[in-house]
Amino acid sequence: MYVNEGYIISILPLYPSGTNSTMFTECCETAITDSESNCPRCGRKVIGWDASQSERHRIRWQNATRNWRR
Repeated sequence: MYVNEGYIISILPLYPSGTNSTMFTECCETAITDSESNCPRCGRKVIGWDASQSERHRIRWQNATRNWRR
């Protein structure tokens, strides 16, 4: 399996009708917290990896809700 190590992984989209705000990595569909810079399963960098924890949360939340109507 070919893995592009320089590729930054996104967060899976959250659905507006859902009640769970847990974020999951797009690569492994593994739950991730704001304190984690890399995917807990495969170790690849996840969007916001180089930001502060509060900024990382904002970046990931925007990424996860990218398909929501604003």
